[in-house]
Amino acid sequence: MSQFIIEATDKNFNEAVLGNSHKGPVLVNYWAENAGPCLRLWPVLEKLANDYAGEFLLVNVDTKKQRALADRDGISSVPTVKLFINGEVVEQVHGYDSAAGFKKILDKYLARESDRDLAQAVADYQQGSIKKAFSAMDKLVILDPQNDRILLTYAKLLMREEAYAQACQLLEKTPLQKESDEAVVLMTNAIFLSTQQQAEPLKEINHYLKQNNNDCDRLFTLCSYKMMSSEFSEVMEILLHIIKLDKYWNNQVPSLCMRGLFIMLGKEDKRVQIFRQRLLENI
Repeated sequence: MSQFIIEATDKNFNEAVLGNSHKGPVLVNYWAENAGPCLRLWPVLEKLANDYAGEFLLVNVDTKKQRALADRDGISSVPTVKLFINGEVVEQVHGYDSAAGFKKILDKYLARESDRDLAQAVADYQQGSIKKAFSAMDKLVILDPQNDRILLTYAKLLMREEAYAQACQLLEKTPLQKESDEAVVLMTNAIFLSTQQQAEPLKEINHYLKQNNNDCDRLFTLCSYKMMSSEFSEVMEILLHIIKLDKYWNNQVPSLCMRGLFIMLGKEDKRVQIFRQRLLENI
């Protein structure tokens, strides 16, 4: 067996998976020899482990032999693949997936050459060389557009400088808002802050909406004001009203912001549960 692939049992799991995950990504393949999809997936993962040559560790768990371990880890079907980093599960895949699918997951977490340049740009920013840092990040976005960390870090720093519209423009060029909760929350905040930054006075907005409560632009501006004062229920009520009026308005920004609020508040929040149900009823 390859040096980049090991077997895990109940006895060595803590060291093989949790311990090693503090040194680098560990991909755990829960499998069984009598399951066809597992046999299809095995050579895909084996080739990836060898192609990446130690950038991640592949750990196989035979669920038939390690039933107690599989039960403890909540494995109800195979194959199930979990990616561990720093002792935590950061990604899960249920069933067979292609090499391309796993590469997409792995590349989100593996260090890239551009990460060193990104770290230097962040250091420059922290030392007050903002122009130099942003110039370097502009180049990095072009040189390595696949490195999500560049986009997210750049957007965060732009927001610290109150360049909210620029942060929005950066994020909306990427598919991140569809794939990453962090990106959705960042985009939601950037949109609301950018809108409020350029908004007409609240008094004028309220006056206009008394006459026309179906103006999506002003309704969303009102949302941005209420977001600044953490009136989350009111924000979601207005977003839902806009979605009812025109669910495609402004490239479905209200739906994106609703999702961002759901993530921020958490699925256990009663407001989230109520508005999620109401949203589903109106889709």
